[in-house]
Amino acid sequence: MTLRYDLGGVGFGPNGRLAVNLHTDCDIHHDFTDLDGFIERDGCVEEFYLCHSLEHVPVTRYRKFLGDMSRKLRPGGRVVVVQTDAGTVIRQWIGGELSFRAMRATLFTPAERIHGNPLNQHHNMWTADELARDFESLGLQATMFDAGWWSFDMIDAFLPNELTAYHGVPIHNLGVVASKPMS
Repeated sequence: MTLRYDLGGVGFGPNGRLAVNLHTDCDIHHDFTDLDGFIERDGCVEEFYLCHSLEHVPVTRYRKFLGDMSRKLRPGGRVVVVQTDAGTVIRQWIGGELSFRAMRATLFTPAERIHGNPLNQHHNMWTADELARDFESLGLQATMFDAGWWSFDMIDAFLPNELTAYHGVPIHNLGVVASKPMS
């Protein structure tokens, strides 16, 4: 049996993966950072997919979570991460493409989104090369890929109209694939 998980995913069997979330409409209703809670064996998972999910892992659990994913992967298995590229967002602010408030709203989840779902809070941020280094420190082989972008759509609690000028600005994603060596 091929085990593939969409950690933080929503729905049932998205792209042939089991969605794991504390959301009610998914395959496995569970905290996706507690891998031992829904995957009994080590070395059995073909793929973990995290699309805009890793940034929601608390910094106090981040290192253990990456280590747990590595432990659960079978040889040749992989972790695929897509999320906002913090380095590019900061460069967009420095270059004047985003205001400071727009940059901040992208990297630090606005309060109204957290009120709607406390699990949406961002705890961490990376560039692709820094995330790859984290995986490599655990013995995984990391490569980067172009993961596209999303359209800026944030609002600000104090100055809501200020950020609408930036709606539609492309916010680049990072893409990292971390594979467990065959031996």
